[in-house]
Amino acid sequence: MPEDAKRGHAKPGQATPGRATPGEPLIVTDDPDLAAELAGVAAAAGCEPRRVATAREVGESWHEAPVVLLDTGALKECSAVGLPQRPGLILVTARAEPEFWRAAFQSGAQHAVELVSEEQRLVGLLTELTEDVPPREGRLLAVLGGCGGAGASVLAAVTGVLAARAGGHCTLLDCDPLGGGLDLLLGEEHTSGVRWSELSLGTGRFTAAALREALPSRRLGSGEIATLSCSRDEVPRGMTPDSVCAVLDAARRAGQTVVCDLPRVQNESTLAVLRRADLTVLVVPAEIRACVAAGGVLDAVRDVVPGQLRAIVRGPSPGGLRLVDIRRALGLEVLTAMRTDRGIAALVDRFGLCAVRLGQHRPPVRAGRKLLSLLDEITGEVPRTATRRETFAQHGRSPLRIARGVGGDGPPSP
Repeated sequence: MPEDAKRGHAKPGQATPGRATPGEPLIVTDDPDLAAELAGVAAAAGCEPRRVATAREVGESWHEAPVVLLDTGALKECSAVGLPQRPGLILVTARAEPEFWRAAFQSGAQHAVELVSEEQRLVGLLTELTEDVPPREGRLLAVLGGCGGAGASVLAAVTGVLAARAGGHCTLLDCDPLGGGLDLLLGEEHTSGVRWSELSLGTGRFTAAALREALPSRRLGSGEIATLSCSRDEVPRGMTPDSVCAVLDAARRAGQTVVCDLPRVQNESTLAVLRRADLTVLVVPAEIRACVAAGGVLDAVRDVVPGQLRAIVRGPSPGGLRLVDIRRALGLEVLTAMRTDRGIAALVDRFGLCAVRLGQHRPPVRAGRKLLSLLDEITGEVPRTATRRETFAQHGRSPLRIARGVGGDGPPSP
């Protein structure tokens, strides 16, 4: 036996004895060329397969492996030795003949793949079937400004930090190449990791583990926030609809909260985010001109947003606009109003949002908590019941003011 195999490090495509470890795909074929191809595909999916040449060598791996890849010859052998049908069975061939498709149908294989034309599809199948399944699917929040300087980027960054500090894993996506970079807002511009311009789509899919390893990240309490920002040193590139979708899919498969900061100018990458968003929020200053601009943004995105859409109004209103006026003008439900936080820019410039603990009284914090609470409701998360003290702290109001409903349809708070 080769020394590499004894140590459990066989060469790609080489048959290895013994039981597969949990999460390893199993390859059953006596064709070394096909085995080598399948080993390369598995590596692209971020997993290390175990290969056996004959059905008699399979043993308990038939039941333990999350995925079994085999050709038609191995399929006949497995049937002959009495191995039962199982989920996660993928029949593969280099080039498909009519007999291949008949065998796939008769065997009850979950998938049948012709490598010459469907290699990328097989990478995706292996990624899905071998990754650990999180307790819940991830969720996606999209944030965009109704006009320039609305405060959408700050709200997106604060909401991402809050999601991480609550104990979860959050991925913050900067989808505005002209926005200056969300890593600067967080104070993470010197943290090592890839930016959009350095991201290579490769096979067209990322594993959640590979994405987590590549992105700049920061522990916040018991949670973690990762950031994918645009580079400031190069012409914007790397952010394509395919790469955006690949990142979103990987993060959501891992059960993460994804917060995307979107530009007002819509392109295919932006639309790809909006089509997947569970909740989209439009940040609108309480000014007539801003409302008109926000109406144009809303017209451009309303038809492509399948999830829920809300507005957050930023006050104060210099002309006395009320929330009910803005709601009627936009035809959009207003989630909440928030005051302009005049001190947050200094905190960002001196420390970054990851380095400070923002007080519960700060307007972006209160708005971010409401966004996360609504996202919980939309995606079926059931947060624990807040105490009365926590409720008052989150709203920044006394019990008397909450009872009186101050701020409902009046002007945004000064």
